[in-house]
Amino acid sequence: MMGKRTIKTFGLAVVIMALVVLAAGQVFAAEKKFSLADVPEIKNKRAIHVALEAGGAADLIIPYLQKFAEKTGVEVTTESMVFASLYSKVIVELIAKTGAYDIVVTETSWTNEWEDYLYPMQELAEEYDPEGLEGLERYLAGHDPGLLRMCSTVDGKLMGIPYYTYTLMYIYREDVFNHPTERANFRKRYGYELAPAQTWEQVRDQGEFFTRKKGDKLKDEVLEKDIYGLSMMAGRYPHVQDEVGARVWSRGGHWASPVRDDAGKLIGFRITEKDKRILQWAFEDYVRNLAFAPPGTLSGYWDFATAQFAAGNTMIIPHIYNSLWNWASSVEDEIPGAKAGGAPTPGNRPYTGAFHFSPSRDSKNPEVAYWCLKYIGSYQNQKEMAEGGWVSVRRDVLEDPQYRDPKWHRQFGWTPPTLQTWDEQLEDVDDYLHFNSAAFGKLYEMMTIICHENAIQQRTPAEGVKEWVKVFTELQTKHGKLPVLK
Repeated sequence: MMGKRTIKTFGLAVVIMALVVLAAGQVFAAEKKFSLADVPEIKNKRAIHVALEAGGAADLIIPYLQKFAEKTGVEVTTESMVFASLYSKVIVELIAKTGAYDIVVTETSWTNEWEDYLYPMQELAEEYDPEGLEGLERYLAGHDPGLLRMCSTVDGKLMGIPYYTYTLMYIYREDVFNHPTERANFRKRYGYELAPAQTWEQVRDQGEFFTRKKGDKLKDEVLEKDIYGLSMMAGRYPHVQDEVGARVWSRGGHWASPVRDDAGKLIGFRITEKDKRILQWAFEDYVRNLAFAPPGTLSGYWDFATAQFAAGNTMIIPHIYNSLWNWASSVEDEIPGAKAGGAPTPGNRPYTGAFHFSPSRDSKNPEVAYWCLKYIGSYQNQKEMAEGGWVSVRRDVLEDPQYRDPKWHRQFGWTPPTLQTWDEQLEDVDDYLHFNSAAFGKLYEMMTIICHENAIQQRTPAEGVKEWVKVFTELQTKHGKLPVLK
């Protein structure tokens, strides 16, 4: 586990501001929350074009963009694209300054790389918000400080408003874990109680235990098909590295460690010997666990992993995005007596991703962009969307005690482990390469390749580490703003 550290103040103005407001939450709770009705008259009526990630997220958010258009009288058009092509398509337009998009969906790890092409929210607040920075600060009070840091640059400029999270969590068959026969057999075989895994060794034990053949029994009933312990995302898609990274961070490792001066300012990155050892172990552990995943895993990603669980083919998804909770918990509709449960990932240092809407520097209507972002990330909007299955980023929504009622299990069962992860991981976020490197979009694409090639054993774990060191050094040196230090 990674030790707690003091948050670096030089790069966390927005986060500290949010923490102060959260500490005084009762004061602000009494104030009226910003809503669509608070959007002022828009002077610039020029239409805006919004880039979205394709899929359920886009489908759910488009009606709210249309509500904004109706309120303001400004036409809002959208373009959806799959995540795997989102980075390459949008960055081309930003670099070329085409003005193709007024608002772009930005993955948190791209924030520093895209800094030069986006408006900081503080700048737009001073220009267009009647309440200036103070109004923006009040608005941000309900957001999670860690996510705000991820949506900010190294020097604390907030480059958009988070609106959707996909924090990794552990999803399991609670009904199976609670079955007396399963519990007794597990205890007899492994010498400890069956419960959500807290270590990666326990994940392996559980994967092995629940991998069974047709004709074996589960919950005292004869199986009519093979089942597997674990669902994993080992295909060549931008998810396999998140599974590996959850292992790296949980052991106190880094893809590349930050190097700071005496004042705490980030001055570069270094891949330490400790980082290399932990990464090699993570590669090795990942491959070991694949023995307990179903056929097709080596070419699958989150849809395959979730579908296998929902169909009752796997018992555990040890690291899956919380945005998949609604689908995963549909196992309760498919398998009589099934119940999905959620917990933090082992070590509780998974990828804590989020999308934030960002205003493009080349937008012809940054005024509308600012108010649109505030609306989409607003309390009432996020609350309505969450009740419909949206994965909200606002703590003041997710911490509402009403959602702990069992009737909200299918919509909000993901929130307790997510909030726990955000809390425990907060003081480590400022040291993660993802949220500090201006080359990370390019690095992330190479992580996919290296981690997938490890999974299919095209490279050994040791060779994978060497390839990562080589690729990181080349890309960070060429495209990053900070050096790779020896």
